[in-house]
Amino acid sequence: MKEIGVLDTIGISKKASPPLVVSGQPFRQPFEDNTFDFEFSGCGGLDQSNRPSDFASEIGRTLKPEGLVRSPEIDGPDSSMPSVREMVMQKDSGILSHREKKPDGNSVNKCSVPGYNHELVRSAEPLIAEEPLKPWLTLKRNIKNIKYLPSKADISFKQRYVYVDVGARSYGSSIGSWFKKKYPKQNKTFEVYAIEADKAFHGEYQTKKGVTLLPYASWVRNETLFFEINRDPGQKIVEKGGGMGRIQPVQSSANFASDVDKIRGFDFANWLKNTVSERDFVVMKMNMDVEGTEFDLIPRFFETGAICLIDEIFLECHYNRWQKCCPGERSSKYQKTYNQCLELLSSLRESGVLVHQWW
Repeated sequence: MKEIGVLDTIGISKKASPPLVVSGQPFRQPFEDNTFDFEFSGCGGLDQSNRPSDFASEIGRTLKPEGLVRSPEIDGPDSSMPSVREMVMQKDSGILSHREKKPDGNSVNKCSVPGYNHELVRSAEPLIAEEPLKPWLTLKRNIKNIKYLPSKADISFKQRYVYVDVGARSYGSSIGSWFKKKYPKQNKTFEVYAIEADKAFHGEYQTKKGVTLLPYASWVRNETLFFEINRDPGQKIVEKGGGMGRIQPVQSSANFASDVDKIRGFDFANWLKNTVSERDFVVMKMNMDVEGTEFDLIPRFFETGAICLIDEIFLECHYNRWQKCCPGERSSKYQKTYNQCLELLSSLRESGVLVHQWW
């Protein structure tokens, strides 16, 4: 490199050779962030590394924004094996800084969103602009149009593969019937977390290998919550544990009727940040059966930076749907409108988050 005029050059190897080569590992380089304009990886460095995700992460860390990394073409041993094509990549700093000041002076965590994230979002199936009259039928049709991230991009370089089912209900309701059977996994084994506060569904998870049950309600902080079973006027009391109702903030249970139960809410964003990293591939389905939780949790994801850890989201948004029983009447369970749900989904996509509608 020096011979062709690049004077400020340095190499890295297990054994140092001063002054041109310093000692270090590809996955733990002795350089500051945003150091180099250009990085060269030879001898199949990335392909042959036993820690490719860590190696790639170090390249991304030490390369300056708009900097280049080159992996050369390697000739095959004979005509039966074609040569490996040369790759030249440029670091895209994205449009968001990691931390940004709000107008009120408070600091908010935000991610650097790579350009390819926005490309994936732009190529996703369109959001349904008009409120569906029959949401379940719409889901059945729309699920065929979903463009899953692993069907459009390689995920093999990731360190771990994690699926989080928020509001999992029974094993067969989505983990067994949808994720296990239909979600493309590129032959990777996923760690599965089922988050379900309703005790009626806890028993069956004891026999499900590879699934970790978190018997709590996803919330913005750790606290005790109460939920009630919602039912129409005159409807008989349903069996306790038959389904989650409206979630309530912590308060005295004396204020409630007998058709109420107590559950533990936990700081979901904080749990996520302590469980996965940006080097992991994380898929999340949010299908909460509690009123409006998504309108609290999504802002919390952005505030804490937990949103940076999620690669793909399937989000059910609760709104005042038309009632099956009573034509022309909307459900009183939820206060949000379909347009507000659409705004939430749109804002996620505009931020570079690959989110799909769920029902």
